[in-house]
Amino acid sequence: NSWVEPRLCDYDGRYYCPNCHWNSTAVIPARVVHNWDFEERRVCRASKQLLRIMERRPVLKLQQLNPRLFGFVEELSLVKKIREDILVMKKYFISCKSAVENRLLWQLQEKQHFVENVDSYSLQDLIDINSGELLEYLEKVQALFIKHIKEDCKLCYGRGFVCELCDDDEVIFPFDSAASVCPKCCTVFHRNCWTKKNHQCPKCVRIEKRASLRRDSTSSDENLSS
Repeated sequence: NSWVEPRLCDYDGRYYCPNCHWNSTAVIPARVVHNWDFEERRVCRASKQLLRIMERRPVLKLQQLNPRLFGFVEELSLVKKIREDILVMKKYFISCKSAVENRLLWQLQEKQHFVENVDSYSLQDLIDINSGELLEYLEKVQALFIKHIKEDCKLCYGRGFVCELCDDDEVIFPFDSAASVCPKCCTVFHRNCWTKKNHQCPKCVRIEKRASLRRDSTSSDENLSS
């Protein structure tokens, strides 16, 4: 028998004979996650099959694996922002009869994980982000969702906010690009107003004052009873 040079699988780092390694190529998830490298490399038959099976499964937690990637890849950062906005809009839709009847969230049925969390990606998601296809798709879905909330549905529009920090009576929403949300009570303000007020939320101040009055009242009642 003549000696046959072993073939390296770029996915698992092992060497294989020609029967187990046909010089098939595939995008390697680790290279994408750590270097945003989508060049296909040679893999063995078993790895090729595994990668094909896992390609569309949202198992990559990018925020844990490589959070710096969002700062280097603009398209990835934009997709993340849209996904965050979609999760906010989902709260409007699940209590909206019209949205449920029109099955708005089904616009993302092929990307179901996008309406469940913000950080899970499949390898195919990343490939589509790199090609620009996913961002274009999400922007269309986002525009449809915003149109429903701001134009088509009075119920959803009625759940908007008016900034308490200025005299502008414009209705704003937590997914607006120029809006900021109080992390405690989720009230929405104009970002500029929120910044000028040093992130001091008037609603939280009122809540704290009422809580303080209740504590004082309870304390006074206890003193009288004693």
